[in-house]
Amino acid sequence: MPHVGYRRPILHTALAVLAATALSACDVAINSMGGGLASASQVWTRTYTLAGSGTQVEIVNTSGAITVEAVDGNTLDIKATIRMKGATEEAARDLLKQVEIVAEAGAAKVRIETKYPRSLGRQSPDVTYAIRVPKTAKVDLRAVNGTITVSGMQAGVHAEISNGEIRGQNLAGPVSASTTNGGIHLQVSSVEGEGLTLETTNGSIDLKLPAQTKATLAARCVNGRINVSNLPFEKDGEGSRRRLNGTINGGGPEIRIDTINGSIRVGRL
Repeated sequence: MPHVGYRRPILHTALAVLAATALSACDVAINSMGGGLASASQVWTRTYTLAGSGTQVEIVNTSGAITVEAVDGNTLDIKATIRMKGATEEAARDLLKQVEIVAEAGAAKVRIETKYPRSLGRQSPDVTYAIRVPKTAKVDLRAVNGTITVSGMQAGVHAEISNGEIRGQNLAGPVSASTTNGGIHLQVSSVEGEGLTLETTNGSIDLKLPAQTKATLAARCVNGRINVSNLPFEKDGEGSRRRLNGTINGGGPEIRIDTINGSIRVGRL
C-alpha cells in the first residue's frame, strides 16, 4: 500500500511473457462540485497483446462500474478512470495520489487490481473500468460496490459483486454470477460445459435463453416466485413457486439459480 505523502499515484506493472504496450494518461482534472466539495480525476490505461485463446483476464475493484466488451483479435485494452472527492481541490488531489492500480501480466493471465490505504475509510475512490477483451478470453470480475456489465464473451465469465447489479448479453461458455444486494440480468446465447450458476441474496434473477437451448434447471428462492416461460420445459415432480427442477429441450448442462429475497424468471430470447 502506498503511504500518505506520495507525490504521484503508483502505477506498477509486472510484465512477464506477454508482449504489452503500456499507455498512461496522467493529467489530473479538477472539478468543483458545489456544496463545498471538489473532485479530482485521473485516467489510467494499458494495452496488452494476449498470447491466445483461454487467457484469463481478472479485474478486482472496490467501488465503481466494470464494463467489459468482447472484441475480435488478441488485443486487450483497459481504461480506468479514478475519481476522488475532497473538501477542497488540494484535498481531492492529495487523496487521488494515494490510489494505486497494480497490473500483472503473464502468458496465461492478466490481473488488474485497485488498491488504496484503509485509512481513507469512507473516502474510497470511485474507479470505473472500461475494458475491451478478446472474446476467446475468460474474464473474472470482482467488486464491492457498483455494477458489472459484460457483452459478447464466449469462453467463460465469472462475475462477483457485493452491492450492485450484474448484467450480461450474448454470453457463452460457463457463466457464474453472484451478488448480495442487487439483481442479475443475463442473456445467454448458449449453455455449455459447466453451465450457469446464478446467485443473489436480495434481488431478482432474469435469464433469457435461445429457444433451442438444452439444459437442466434447478431453481430455488425463499421470498419470491419462479417462472419459466416460452421455453419447452418439462418439470420434475410437483415443484412449487419457490422450488423448481426440470429439463429444457430434454436436458443438458446444469443451470442453477438461487435467491433469497427476489423472483426468478427464465424465458426465451
